[in-house]
Amino acid sequence: MKIHNAPISWLEMGLPFSSKFGDVYYSRQDECAESQHVFLAANRLERRWQLLSTTARTFTIGELGFGSGLNFLQVWQAWCQATLRPAQLHYLAFEKYPLTAAALKRVHARWPQLQSWCQQLQQVYPDHSGGCHRLCLSDHVILDLYYGDAYAQLQNRAGLDRTPVDAWFLDGFSPRLNPQLWELGLFELLARSSNPDTTISSYSVAGKVRKNLQSAGFVVDKLPGFGRKRHMLSARLADNYSAIADAETRPWFALPSPLAASRDGNDKTALVIGAGLAGCSTAYSLARRGWQVTLCEGAVELASGASGNSHLALRCRLFKQASPVAEYFLHCFLFASRQFDQLRMSTDLLWRKCGVLQSPSAMNQRHKISDPDLDALYSPAVIVSLSRADATIAAGITLNDSAWYLPMGGWLNPLSLCQAYVSHPNIHLRCSTPIASLSRGRGTWSAFDADGMTVVDDAGVVVIANSYRAGQFQQTAAIPLQGIRGQVTEIAGNKHSEALKLVVSGERTVFPVHENSHTVSASYGGDVSNPEIEDSENLENIRLASTLFENPQFLSSNVVRARASVRCNSADHLPVVGPVADTEAIQSRFGALASNAHTQFPSPAEASTTDSIHHRGLYINTAHASNGLATCPLSAEYLASLINGENLPISAAATEALNPVRFQIRNLKKQNRSPRRPRKISS
Repeated sequence: MKIHNAPISWLEMGLPFSSKFGDVYYSRQDECAESQHVFLAANRLERRWQLLSTTARTFTIGELGFGSGLNFLQVWQAWCQATLRPAQLHYLAFEKYPLTAAALKRVHARWPQLQSWCQQLQQVYPDHSGGCHRLCLSDHVILDLYYGDAYAQLQNRAGLDRTPVDAWFLDGFSPRLNPQLWELGLFELLARSSNPDTTISSYSVAGKVRKNLQSAGFVVDKLPGFGRKRHMLSARLADNYSAIADAETRPWFALPSPLAASRDGNDKTALVIGAGLAGCSTAYSLARRGWQVTLCEGAVELASGASGNSHLALRCRLFKQASPVAEYFLHCFLFASRQFDQLRMSTDLLWRKCGVLQSPSAMNQRHKISDPDLDALYSPAVIVSLSRADATIAAGITLNDSAWYLPMGGWLNPLSLCQAYVSHPNIHLRCSTPIASLSRGRGTWSAFDADGMTVVDDAGVVVIANSYRAGQFQQTAAIPLQGIRGQVTEIAGNKHSEALKLVVSGERTVFPVHENSHTVSASYGGDVSNPEIEDSENLENIRLASTLFENPQFLSSNVVRARASVRCNSADHLPVVGPVADTEAIQSRFGALASNAHTQFPSPAEASTTDSIHHRGLYINTAHASNGLATCPLSAEYLASLINGENLPISAAATEALNPVRFQIRNLKKQNRSPRRPRKISS
């Protein structure tokens, strides 16, 4: 998860020079003109956008070697200036050694004609942490920056075969100096990620490059090169190309194909059930893609459940070892911080990026995380270890212990976030509208109240996001969800406590003074059917919060108000996000796992086979527990991308970890524990 930045020096003419690869990033003649010739013109982008403007939702471009983003910036500029184009531009860029933010800004100064786009990119550009950084630059432009080894990142890309790339830019350092970016295995992954109309271009016509592309299934041509170069490369998939299936498949985690929708979006209608953080963020991500979203909430107002506390802390769930789940939680945190910064510029979002101090007392004591663990895994941009003295300086109050500091964390008022989300004109909020059941017929969904009366009709997609009540529907009853009661206490501030400058988290979390009071959160457990405020829980909240500070009298015992609500958790303490599987279809298709957990199944040969194990057009987004402020935004973005047929912002392994079907598959496997030889089910 931790990566290295590009080691660069600067030539006299202002061009960046790679110390690692011994080469310049751009042509010494005219880098902008070369980019236009080799990549934009060779892939006929503007002409293809015109032809696809009435039929395609999304045009996807992939690039090997992002550098300072010149190719992307010129594509973005051309996209904004095009009169006819598809609804959305999606750009995937792979870079092992990203430039630092300072180096990026210095390179961008070379291109005055691109400054508007350069500045927008600089505002959200990350220069740390491996994995996919999703940058939502507008409602119509998404940049996915993959940091790390390109082969590994492409191999881990979710929906590799279901979200093809329309054009590939091969723009790494030369094959002689950087051979890994031009290998056959990598080109085979490019082929699997392409469609019959996909084009490839590159400045390099080296024999190894041409040979490897041809071996991967491409037809290769030479075109006139730029400047002093005689030739450049162009390629497309051969007419007889056939992808080789993976040796190992997990068909129960296969994702459904996106729903067909017209370019004008007339049939892009969605129902989202639940207007807390999960539901509102999902509605927002769909609305930004042109979906007309009906958002139904059973209570009388937004954020009435666990999302309705006055303060929530944005922090990263930490791990001691790298894993797909650890990467998911890291990128949830990073995406949320970026999104809140962007929303604050255009809405009344109450977001304070003051930083968070995490005390070791807040961590799982049976699986303790050490400073070396965190230093090996996370960038200092994400988290740094502070001594007690330095943590005290950061907090403005004398602390009892050392702490980990998350500079991109802070606190937020969740009601203001939900209001910012639903202010999108494509979202139609209906409060006091409980949904009791769902039914699908003739390609769309209908929703009914407890009396069987139709509430919403003809929704192409339904997303269930009403916390622990998400299991009330017949289609989701098999998903093990549990409610967990929690109580938040607000206490009066005083002349001493007003000095607290950021969020301090231990066994309880203490927020800085806002409107003359501190929020202290939260108790965990108790009777979920009990809505009453318990004095004992207020006292326990204050007692545990006080242990964070040297002066136990630092916090007042004067309770201003308190609030009880119910969080939702899953059986394995991970969110439940993805398509809802048909329980009977899973049992029928994969029931052999009950007698032999090692049974092998063929991969789904067609989209219809994949779709048949799911309730078509039905999804769920819940069980975010106490991490929802961090995990809801990226989870919503993942769902919207899945529904809209786009590249997915989380890895294939992460989609499996979140997939609702995981519980049913585990239950089948548990029914027989004896080791047996694999049994193969024929297709």
